[in-house]
Amino acid sequence: MQTVDDVERTPTTRVSAGFIAVLTLAYIGAYIAFVPLLSLLTPMQAEAIAPADKIGLLSLVTLWGAVTASVANLAIGWASDRTASPFGKRRPWVLCGLIGVVCAYALIARASTPLALLAGVMTFQFAFNLLFAPLHAVFADMVPDDQKGQVAAFIGIAAPIGAASGVLIAAPALSDISARMSALSLLVILCILPLLVIWKEAPSAPVRRQIRDAAPSPIIRKGLDLDFGFVWTSRFCFQISVSVISAYMLFYLADHARYESQFPGSTVESGLARLIAFSTFLTLAAGFVGGLVSDLFGRRKPFILLSAVLIAGGLLIFAFYPKWPGPLLGYVLYGLGFGLYTTVDTALVAQILPSRRHTARDLGVMNLTNTLPAVLAPVLAIAALGTDRSDWPMLMMACAGIALLGGLTVEGVRRAR
Repeated sequence: MQTVDDVERTPTTRVSAGFIAVLTLAYIGAYIAFVPLLSLLTPMQAEAIAPADKIGLLSLVTLWGAVTASVANLAIGWASDRTASPFGKRRPWVLCGLIGVVCAYALIARASTPLALLAGVMTFQFAFNLLFAPLHAVFADMVPDDQKGQVAAFIGIAAPIGAASGVLIAAPALSDISARMSALSLLVILCILPLLVIWKEAPSAPVRRQIRDAAPSPIIRKGLDLDFGFVWTSRFCFQISVSVISAYMLFYLADHARYESQFPGSTVESGLARLIAFSTFLTLAAGFVGGLVSDLFGRRKPFILLSAVLIAGGLLIFAFYPKWPGPLLGYVLYGLGFGLYTTVDTALVAQILPSRRHTARDLGVMNLTNTLPAVLAPVLAIAALGTDRSDWPMLMMACAGIALLGGLTVEGVRRAR
């Protein structure tokens, strides 16, 4: 008979190379699903719909999209933990989310009014979290602690590849929003489908039956603990800075760096795509090496502090050196820090989760550090940029300070080094 500790404890069986491959590909698909959409295509749609107040419309859409994502991720995580299905408790949700994401792309592509764009982005955020909440839980469900850094190193390549996919989406051959959304849909389907087809998740029983059938255990960790709180706060700070860069970098290059003036004949969106592509290799390398080395030394916190310093350095360059090659150097530092942070933080979060019974629920609480910053980022941007929407140095300095605070906060964690 299982004990409650069997239900609670982290997995001990090492996962295979094949599983790592399809999980990594699915993560890449998830990041491709949202990064070019929110950092490139949605700003472009906002500018096309409301050229006189593109920042205001983008901020409104980002705000309500983040609210939708926050609620959806918590609810779907809770439901996924309790799903009883012969196909497992994660795969059915991922499939439904994939279908919903493709439908949401069509809504955004056809949006011609602010309300239509808002509805499309909110639909996307709901569908994406229908997909991502259970997908993110698979990592904690399946990977043992001593392999988390290694697997996180592989799935950590998803974020930079997702960002680099903007190069393809911004290609001149894809001349309109419909073509770009179609290409995005195809990429996402090709990346996520292999996990759904190849990974055979075990059938799941209701949680109450699992616990009823388990023998009593003297100690059961309940609720969320102090370590979880420190990691939550640390990620919250990091993600505020990341959310600002993700949502507003296109406008920073246009309005502060004056990209088109520095490079006549080139568009701002192509310039952003090139910046992301250039830093992708460094982002991949930093994340991959960071994950492996953090496993080797059994330490996570020093790498997160280092990533905060790198991200803050990149943001300060954005603030004070908008003339080329300032934005390029800033993006290199930001990319290195982002790659290192994404990988090591993924391993740390999975390592300090309080309970395996509530993996997706707890990850939903942790995911608020992704969605709440997306709510606050527009508020921070509007406040820091001022009434004329031009004080970019102030915005970048504020984000640099917040990133450093995130690196320092993780030092409070005690259950991991």
